[in-house]
Amino acid sequence: MSGTDAAMTPQRAEAMTPQRAEATMPRRAEAATLQHAGAWAAALQERGLIDAATAAQVAETLAASGGERLDEADDSLLVVMLCGPTAVGKSSLINALAGADISRRGLGATTRAAVLYVHEQDDPARLYAYSHGLGGERQETEMVRHHADALLHKVLVDSPDIDSVMLEHRDLTARLVHAADVVLFVTSPEKYKVMRSARWVLGQRQQRGMAFVLNKWDREALGVQYDRRAELEADFRRVLAEQGFPDALVFKVSALNAPDDRENDLPALRAWLETGISQSTGAAIRQRRQRAAWGRLASVIEAAVPAPLSDHPFLPDLTRRLAAAGATAEQSVAVEAALVQPRSPDDSVWPSTPGLLGMWVRTRQRLGATATALRSGVSFLRLPDADATDAGPRRDRFGQDSAAALAAAMTELARDAALARLPLGPVEAAWAAEATRLDRQLAPLPLAVETEVVTEAGGHTLRRALGTASLYGVEILVVAVLLIAAVRVGIDFVTGAYAPGSLFLTAMELIFILLLIGHITASLFFPPLQKRLRRRVAQRAKALVRGSSDRLHTELRAHVDAVDQLSREGRELLRAIDRTMTALATAKSAAGVDRLFGQAETQRIPEAAVPVATPTEPARRRPRFD
Repeated sequence: MSGTDAAMTPQRAEAMTPQRAEATMPRRAEAATLQHAGAWAAALQERGLIDAATAAQVAETLAASGGERLDEADDSLLVVMLCGPTAVGKSSLINALAGADISRRGLGATTRAAVLYVHEQDDPARLYAYSHGLGGERQETEMVRHHADALLHKVLVDSPDIDSVMLEHRDLTARLVHAADVVLFVTSPEKYKVMRSARWVLGQRQQRGMAFVLNKWDREALGVQYDRRAELEADFRRVLAEQGFPDALVFKVSALNAPDDRENDLPALRAWLETGISQSTGAAIRQRRQRAAWGRLASVIEAAVPAPLSDHPFLPDLTRRLAAAGATAEQSVAVEAALVQPRSPDDSVWPSTPGLLGMWVRTRQRLGATATALRSGVSFLRLPDADATDAGPRRDRFGQDSAAALAAAMTELARDAALARLPLGPVEAAWAAEATRLDRQLAPLPLAVETEVVTEAGGHTLRRALGTASLYGVEILVVAVLLIAAVRVGIDFVTGAYAPGSLFLTAMELIFILLLIGHITASLFFPPLQKRLRRRVAQRAKALVRGSSDRLHTELRAHVDAVDQLSREGRELLRAIDRTMTALATAKSAAGVDRLFGQAETQRIPEAAVPVATPTEPARRRPRFD
């Protein structure tokens, strides 16, 4: 790699925008699985089937899966990430490997950006597209191009220190690691026992390949410890064995590159990067890393898969009680409708005749309107909790009690469902909205129905025509009686013979009988509005309540079906991931790859050695994916 100095042109802070990263990438079933998993997780969160912590874990794991390049059909890039604690000579090491000053030295934890060492024939836009750590608008990476053919399709990444005092630097390294196939952990004789570094290493075990560099392996750096370097190496390997790497690949390196130092593994490290990781070895590492990434994704998906609701033991009782609440609301609103009082008297739609009968009807209407106004005034002056049963229910509150009772029943059902661990999700909000909607629909119903009834009663119909003719006939008879009585009185007055008092009584009785006949006739041809109003209000109100109850049932059934479908989709996702992992597991493994991934965790890790979890490390693991 040292021969690349003259041809190398460092391109600092080369912007790799998302637009340049939107290259056409081949799609395959794995890409569809990731897309399906994202939509599935969004649907779970929308229905309230996962808590905020689980939802965040699923989202972070899916984002990291993009960084792991799981949706790439033919990814030939091998990403080697150099990381380690502060002041271990990591930047000097990558400069020594590259044969040029591509990484700034001596800055330690203040290094703000990762450095990418990329062959000029490789397209780094693919990395920016896949990794949420390499891409973005913050330009957290710098890129250096080279033409060392030995590193074709191999990208070296110099990351910020993992124990940086700057939290954003450590976060950047945690994001970058998901784009790495191999982590080259760099430490030094005075830093290798730092537990923070060891915990970080343990957190990456079985997830990606790891090799270890013990830097500053020279007399000048070791000082008085130089003669005890064999003991230092043995102790370092013991620490690695305790962290799950009993057969770790270790390079003892001095970035000074002293030509007479036969123990300096810098040439061996360079040869391992250039030729030791062959095309087949790189493919095996990528497959092993992808299998671990799929396993982490499967772990969080398995934890989020909801149980089907159709078989929930509380569902039949919930459905029965929901139907009972609807039936009770129907009965309640029917009772309210039976107490509705019309605003106008029942005879307000009778035709107005010019005679004595019409005068009688108009007088009754005025008296009825006056009584209604007096009752309204008295009701207005009463206290809110005064007894108003004598005036009937308030028209502006019609249906409010029934809607409130239905809403209370829905609240109780939702509480009982929560106690029975039956998640209702958006159904609770839909139920509350439906109760509010029912209240708004019932309140104006009496006035609307009364207007409709009055309009219909005043229309031109045969019945109304016959009734009007009958009333006019009664008026004519009343006038005839009055005329006969008047003629008889006039004749008696002229002749001087005065009519007996019984004539007047007979005339008054006949007129009263005729007015009574007219009233009865009007009642027959023009039925009372009150009865018709109450009957129609009851019909309309019960229909509204029944429709609202049906919508409540529909919301519940739709939610149950949706949860069952999401449960099936979750299991289908797990099966698809299983198939992918099986294909990756059956691929031929190159020699020496297993040692890079360490041993699987077989026993509980002591609290002091618990790894610092990366943002996408699941809290729960599926053993069959290990």
